[in-house]
Amino acid sequence: MEPKMTRQEENTSTFDDEDATESYLEAGGGLRSWLFATDHKRIALLYLCAVTVFFILGTLFASLMRIELSSSDPILLSDDLFNRLFTLHGLFMIFLVLMPAIPAVLGNFLVPLKIGARNFAFPRLNLLGFYLFLLGGTCLVMVALRGGIDSTWTLFPAFTAATVTGNVVLTVCGVLLTSCALLLMGINTLVTIHKMRAPGLYWFRLPIFVWSQYAAAVIMVLATPVLAGVLFVLGLDKLLGAGVFDAAAGGDLILFKRLFWFWARPALYIMVLPAIGIVTEILSSHSRRRPVGYRFIVGSLFSIVFLSFLTAGGHLIVSSQSVFASLVASLAGYLVAVP
Repeated sequence: MEPKMTRQEENTSTFDDEDATESYLEAGGGLRSWLFATDHKRIALLYLCAVTVFFILGTLFASLMRIELSSSDPILLSDDLFNRLFTLHGLFMIFLVLMPAIPAVLGNFLVPLKIGARNFAFPRLNLLGFYLFLLGGTCLVMVALRGGIDSTWTLFPAFTAATVTGNVVLTVCGVLLTSCALLLMGINTLVTIHKMRAPGLYWFRLPIFVWSQYAAAVIMVLATPVLAGVLFVLGLDKLLGAGVFDAAAGGDLILFKRLFWFWARPALYIMVLPAIGIVTEILSSHSRRRPVGYRFIVGSLFSIVFLSFLTAGGHLIVSSQSVFASLVASLAGYLVAVP
């Protein structure tokens, strides 16, 4: 009597001959099969298409600004329109291109393959994350069509106070939805790497790229909920006049800055850490050697994660922050470059 396979062995077992000969590009042909796909490779390609479209739009905004800056006299844009394009360029490039590009595209495509899994732990959650991302991007496109906002990509309440409420709320909804997509992506990545590795693939046998995705996912899970909460409260301020971040209503404007930069500084490394993993993989692959100092590289990735959360105070040195907190933030800013 053959022993039953464990759940992990079922998830990581090889495909049968019929599945192995069928390309993921051809399986279940038709638009519907792509729109409702749960195959991680197809979802990665969906992300790639969406990110490419948003990248083209962000590049268009940047090109218009560069044309305007080519002369000291006005060419195409008024001062107000220039500021609005500047904000839209930042929102598109940061939330719709730079942060999701590597984790959502290469991470989605390669992580299960590199750990010997058939798919992510939560395939439908993966697809839901893509549609949240797409819906968030659509909201930002609608903001652009409605005239945009001129608050810069940080959305500081002091800058959004004079902006049309509808545009601010729509922008908040767009960024909030993309943040939720990042959060779902982080949870899915962590669970998949923890629970669905192939038998015998112990922690210090994982490829560096998988470690870099894991480190980026830790930041997504720990920092992104803070951004989501801040944006939700900012939306309440604009819609209901809650006044949490409105100094005139007795709110605390500095609180927004503290919470926002608690997310924004670590979020920088959502873009950087996977890129470090890619470069390390390429170098080790073409040199046909295991990375020198493998465990040191893994440790450095998580050192960056830890230190990144201490650097947020670097943006608050001129605010109501103690000298000790400013010193810690400055020191962490130097130390994070060491790993």
